[in-house]
Amino acid sequence: MIVSKFGGSSVAEASQIRKVKKIIESNSMRRIIVVSAPGKRNNKDEKITDLLYRCNDEVENGSKTKSFNIIRERYTEICKNLGMDDMSEILDEVESGIESGKGPDYAASRGEYLAARLLADFFEAEFIDTAEVIKLTDDGRVEESSYKALNARIKGTGKFIIPGFYGSNSRGEIKTFSRGGSDITGAIAARAVGADIYENWTDVSGLLMSDPRLIDNPCVVNELTYKEIRELASIGANVFHEEAITPVKDYKIPINIRNTNKPEEEGTMIVTDRDTSKSPIIGISGKTGYRNIFLEKLMLNRYPGFREKFLLLLNKNNIFPEFESTGFDSLSFLAPENQFDNADSVISDIKEQLNPELVELRPSISLIGVVGSGLPEQIGVAADVFTALKNKNINVRFINYGGSDITLLVGVDTDSYLDALKAVHSIFGGK
Repeated sequence: MIVSKFGGSSVAEASQIRKVKKIIESNSMRRIIVVSAPGKRNNKDEKITDLLYRCNDEVENGSKTKSFNIIRERYTEICKNLGMDDMSEILDEVESGIESGKGPDYAASRGEYLAARLLADFFEAEFIDTAEVIKLTDDGRVEESSYKALNARIKGTGKFIIPGFYGSNSRGEIKTFSRGGSDITGAIAARAVGADIYENWTDVSGLLMSDPRLIDNPCVVNELTYKEIRELASIGANVFHEEAITPVKDYKIPINIRNTNKPEEEGTMIVTDRDTSKSPIIGISGKTGYRNIFLEKLMLNRYPGFREKFLLLLNKNNIFPEFESTGFDSLSFLAPENQFDNADSVISDIKEQLNPELVELRPSISLIGVVGSGLPEQIGVAADVFTALKNKNINVRFINYGGSDITLLVGVDTDSYLDALKAVHSIFGGK
């Protein structure tokens, strides 16, 4: 059995939905289809989910859901172009639910709900509402009972359409995942039925080695591991929702990222292990907008628990570091720069409670990561990176290797970020 999840671009309009139907009908194993809310049809368009959040804002501000008319017109147009009856009763029900104040999670989830209802009718498939089978804890984790409940609903030889992005909490209220969370729903479905493959259909032909908005014609990565895609996601890659790895990883269900517009292309496979001999490095990614809080204290190692006290002080001030580098007498943490609104107060607290020789908040930096399971066996990778940056007159402000043995991180001044990314990609882009 194959679970196939289709993203917002794949269901944005009638012509795309016809492509989806053709893909589903081309393989009888594709019986479980998870759908996102319709995305943008062009650069001037709006995503349905964004419009639904706006509807909720309108209600909270005491007005009618004016933006729902745009949503209604969009679904009505899709139905008309597919030769289907309109969805007026279902649309009325959704609009009424939003106006009754059911909240942002309910409103945001209705894009997927409506898309799944529409596709179930068009495909003559069974609709399964994820609110009935996927149960979430208050902190957003999936309850184990969800897998059994969903499996119990998959009966017979027909096809099943499932809305992504949401489930329900212990009180029966709609609870959404983070944005892009339909990937998670697809992974839950794949684990629930023990799928042979979890397909993730989008508008790109797999994972690219670098961001195509920044790098010209980066190559497609044919295969990478669960661990590698998690590392890439941590430093900015944004093709596949990182939390969607968890449900399928332990069950070794491979994920196949494919292009709805080019279904003949094989895309990228995400697997447990791979042969690194041909492609030791699989990705160059980056992330902007960090500040480096740097501390020095003589004989730091003679103060048990000093690092933990430093972190607790940062956390107390709503600063949550993502990366760190340590020296014999120093600690260096990187955290998103938008967490440093009260920087002066934070520095003051650290000086008063930890009595360091030096503590300073350094200028904005950006991170570039070189990721690959073959990295530990590659001699001279760091030297190649530093040489490439030196040739572009770019200083390295931060280094981290060893926290993960498959990722080399370097930090550069933010105004040098794009040049640095291109320089690093130039030496690994063809490997």
